[in-house]
Amino acid sequence: MKKFITTSILFIVVGIIVGELIARLFVISPDIPKRSIDQWGVQKYIPNQVGTWKGGEHSWQINKLGWPGILPSSNENLITIIGDSFIENFMNPDSCHQKVYLKNRLPQFNFLEASRSGVNFLEATLIADQLDSLEPKYQLLYLYDSDFKESITQLNKNKQITQFDVSKKEIIQAELQSSLAKNTLYNLKFIYYLYSHYWQQKEPATKTLKKEKLPDLESMKILLSSFSDSVRTNNRILVFRPGTNHNIIRLCKNMGYKYIILRKLEDQQWSFDYDSHWTCFGHNEAARQIVEKLNQIANNRKALVN
Repeated sequence: MKKFITTSILFIVVGIIVGELIARLFVISPDIPKRSIDQWGVQKYIPNQVGTWKGGEHSWQINKLGWPGILPSSNENLITIIGDSFIENFMNPDSCHQKVYLKNRLPQFNFLEASRSGVNFLEATLIADQLDSLEPKYQLLYLYDSDFKESITQLNKNKQITQFDVSKKEIIQAELQSSLAKNTLYNLKFIYYLYSHYWQQKEPATKTLKKEKLPDLESMKILLSSFSDSVRTNNRILVFRPGTNHNIIRLCKNMGYKYIILRKLEDQQWSFDYDSHWTCFGHNEAARQIVEKLNQIANNRKALVN
């Protein structure tokens, strides 16, 4: 029995070592950047990290401000792009990001992306508050239904993201749940691959397409009225992903926000077959529609581009 146990343990150890070598050689798991919370309570990534996306076909980078991607060469005529994993966009190379497609269409502007997986409406607002110091011309906040629900602790309590208590009307700061075990998991590519593919509870692939019961609009009204003063709505434009509920859009409109509703035709496929995030086509099409609407918002008659 002792020999059997020893042999089994040895077999498992050798298997993990071989699996780890294969995982790193073929990059079967992505590198995961580490996070921090800055002095203003904004959760972002630790600056100057680099990593490789699964498959090894491209890499990602975290700039000195703690956001994914490359910073603009200048902050003159700046437009910020704020959002969650759709804007973070680790699954595509840097050449396939919103700021690249927008810059191609509006070369007289510079674009800065500030994104992090899981960003909700409240966090996007706080990020925009921080970026106001750069005096951007516009701030684009990319949103969906769930980003409002996830901002309210009574509707979807989550200690890992900053939320708003609508009863007490106070911000509940996020708590980073970093641990030795978690960091070890990310560093062991083979174990992380097994965890993410077989052990971790999976969400339905159609989660973003499934129409859920509309969250409490009264709670959302309290949230919006608490963070929609004239300073915030002056240069911020909410960019709603296709399929966003029109009741939520109407609430934002009533609070004074300018907004853009992205639309896609039935025969268009913006996302990957295996993932809801946008492909290069999706990002390009979103940017095309945004520039079209920005021209109208700028002044109905005076366009940003000829």
